[in-house]
Amino acid sequence: MMTDLASTTPQSLGRDPMVGLRLARVDGFEPAIALGQDELPAYLRRFTILFADDATMRRGGIGRVTRAVNAQGEDVALKQLILPTRDEFDDDAAHESLVAKFKAAFREEYECHRALSGLKGFPRLYGWGEVDGVPAIVMEWVEGETLARLRSRLAVDDAGRLSPLVAARLGRDLFDLLCRMSLVGEGFVHRDISPANIMVRTARLPLDRQLAEGTFDLCLIDFGSSLALEPASAVAGTGGKASFTERYATLRRATVAYAPPEMLTDDIPDLRALRMSPAIDVYAATSTVYELIAGVVPYEAAPSTSGTSGSRKKTRDIASPYRLKTDTRPDYPIGAHAPGCDLTQLLRREPDVALAAAEQAQQLGLEPDSEELRDALAFVDAQLFDVVMACLSSHQKDRPEPAAVEAALSAFCDHYAQNVGRSLRGEPLTPCPMDASGRAVRRALMVGATVVCGVVWAVVVVSAALLASGARVTATLGSLVWSGSLPSIIAALALALPGIAGVTAGALARNRRSGFLQGVLALSACEVPVLVVAACSVFSQRAVMGGLVAALVATYTLTWFLLAMGFAFELPVSAPRRTKAQMATPLAGGAAAARTFGGPVEVSSDSISTTKEA
Repeated sequence: MMTDLASTTPQSLGRDPMVGLRLARVDGFEPAIALGQDELPAYLRRFTILFADDATMRRGGIGRVTRAVNAQGEDVALKQLILPTRDEFDDDAAHESLVAKFKAAFREEYECHRALSGLKGFPRLYGWGEVDGVPAIVMEWVEGETLARLRSRLAVDDAGRLSPLVAARLGRDLFDLLCRMSLVGEGFVHRDISPANIMVRTARLPLDRQLAEGTFDLCLIDFGSSLALEPASAVAGTGGKASFTERYATLRRATVAYAPPEMLTDDIPDLRALRMSPAIDVYAATSTVYELIAGVVPYEAAPSTSGTSGSRKKTRDIASPYRLKTDTRPDYPIGAHAPGCDLTQLLRREPDVALAAAEQAQQLGLEPDSEELRDALAFVDAQLFDVVMACLSSHQKDRPEPAAVEAALSAFCDHYAQNVGRSLRGEPLTPCPMDASGRAVRRALMVGATVVCGVVWAVVVVSAALLASGARVTATLGSLVWSGSLPSIIAALALALPGIAGVTAGALARNRRSGFLQGVLALSACEVPVLVVAACSVFSQRAVMGGLVAALVATYTLTWFLLAMGFAFELPVSAPRRTKAQMATPLAGGAAAARTFGGPVEVSSDSISTTKEA
């Protein structure tokens, strides 16, 4: 676990950084990476003698983290195990058994962290040892702040809600970290994702720059509850380290407000398999995004802000968090653009949203604080809320994969400005499907078709240029007459330039639709002069003339097809459309999104199903 105390270090206070620090000698140091014999001495000197600043000490899980400085002046984090205190009723054997249990859990945390420390978004691990006979981990000191602390600074209203676009960008980058954990071995689950365990690094870029660029340098910390996944056959079996979850369950808990139901009870079937699933992190990460959007966690103890009904009011007296999350659904998020918000004040704190809204509102003659604009923003935000609600199922099997959520959040962010305009015009929104596999298949098909078209296009250009090379031609343009042998390079350029111009113009456009239109215009603008010159030319061999005309038609068609595929890839498959009735009737509550999309709603005790009509 790291802490966000960089601003309080001795360096920032203008005093000697070594004054008031405690000497911490790391005995029996084990490097976290393989080193050669010539590298080991220097590495040991860096991390075996540390000077710890106890003023920065914070607890995390079963350990406490302290900022420390080595002899070279490098900042590191020193995490030491907090040994259990001896109960007056424990005998020596019972206490020693408990201490051994704590040490085993702490070592497991180190091993999990070690496997991930080479990935971007995870603190670098330096090694393991003991300080004063207590197990200790030496790792990177992360400069930055936790999301728990940053949330109030990033909020756009008094309810502590973030701009839905900023919340989606943070969620996208968080789920990108979850996807990276699947790249190591059989994968890993953090099992304690919460705003307190998500840091925004500020060493490379300050927070303001990250907000402006729309991407965040996130880092997951505190691996006290993490676990390396195992093959399905091992999980189904009974031997080996697979029983680790059960043996150390009391020491490796999740944060209740964000944890899924399976992490909040020890009395359900197949607990071991349930606790070794990425779906745990999907639920916890989504609960974090929910809090960023709504200003409250999905299952808040207080009644909902809607005031009359909702899961919070009905279930606030249920004592068991497991029962609460199993038997009820969270309220549909109420975002910053909800009815009654001061849109003018909000947009002052949402520069990216304000830019998109102002551009579209100006085109339609709307005031920047109009209800129409607010409703359009709320309608677009509902796409994000639907993604969040789909991830908060109490049943693991119903939660989407991290890659699918990351893809949906990326689509929401990428198409946000475009969808604001679509919402205002009553057009279907570009959807945010949580179907990573389907999206990957579509992209693979597009890439494959592009390669085939490119190869055929190149073959046509080269073949036609070789066919026309050296052919006798007479070109007459008014009073200008030219006669001679046609160089192959001229024929190749005449065939290739229209396609190159079309693809270049399409690639430089702001979006796929503009890319298609601009690409076709550039293609046609370059193709017409070539056809005019060809029509005014007489070849000594008619076959050459026919071949060049066929090649011109073929290259034009292939280039048009490439541009059309790029546009078609981004077309909505099934997208919601905002209607006038929906603008006049703002909705809130668990079924709001389904009704806003214009489809019938069927409510059962277990789920809410919707039918959307584009």
